[in-house]
Amino acid sequence: MENHKDIASLLQAMNISHLLQCDEFHILKFRDHVNTIPHQTFIRKCDFFQIYFSKQYNLDILIDDSNYSIKDKTILSFLTPQQTLSVDVKNIEGISNGYMIVFQSSFLNNGFSDFDVQQKFPYFNLNYSPVYFLENNSSIFEELFEKIHALFNNLNHENLEIIRAYLSILLYESRKSFLVGSIKKNFKTRAQEISFSFECLVRKNSHSRNSLNYYADKLNISTVYLSECVKKATNRTAKQIINEYIILEASTLLMQSSDTIEEISDKLGFSATSNFINFFKKHSNHSPSKFRKSTKPSF
Repeated sequence: MENHKDIASLLQAMNISHLLQCDEFHILKFRDHVNTIPHQTFIRKCDFFQIYFSKQYNLDILIDDSNYSIKDKTILSFLTPQQTLSVDVKNIEGISNGYMIVFQSSFLNNGFSDFDVQQKFPYFNLNYSPVYFLENNSSIFEELFEKIHALFNNLNHENLEIIRAYLSILLYESRKSFLVGSIKKNFKTRAQEISFSFECLVRKNSHSRNSLNYYADKLNISTVYLSECVKKATNRTAKQIINEYIILEASTLLMQSSDTIEEISDKLGFSATSNFINFFKKHSNHSPSKFRKSTKPSF
């Protein structure tokens, strides 16, 4: 079994060690290295997170004890640290249509641990499937991978920060797909089921600020029970999840709309723009204006 403690070790095993630019993050476009990287890998284990986007592939994948035979499908797959992976590509021509992203949890946030990533993004949890098929929304993910790859090919400090932002968007877009059923959900406890239903409601209402009591009423349970279930299932408070979605909605509006900060504040239900600015800065470490400026690509 291959054991890779860091990204440099993995790139060396793939015959592309010369491409290392960042110890905490790397993106690979398979098309650029189809004649270099191995087309078959034996069992491999990494101490970091892996994301794969594969389009129209013909291959067999073994992740831990689960086999996946992929043919003419577009897939998105997620591996958490210590999961094992084995790949056998059946059609060499098809390998070109895909990407690999690997990253350390600290790349997202200096205070992030592997556990934090697993709790925030459930598809990295071992209780759920690491592979799902993309049908109607594959272009969203392909575009994000393309943008990140273009930035990585012209890497500097500013582009690295934009990559960090785009990686967060990729992870949240994946979580949104997870919540609407793109990934098989296996609830082992009532707490997990309630937590999932709660997060679905929060996502649907992310454009407005609602109280915990509002969501408890929608689920026909008490706020105390809702809080207990969310904490048990996610190790986060219900308030944290609500705030995360408000920040995600605000970030999306700042990047994708021409609305002023005052207009965004009103849309999200803040009583004053100053309250929105303080809220955004508290949870993202950037003011809305600085965040908007940093995520405007120069290409």
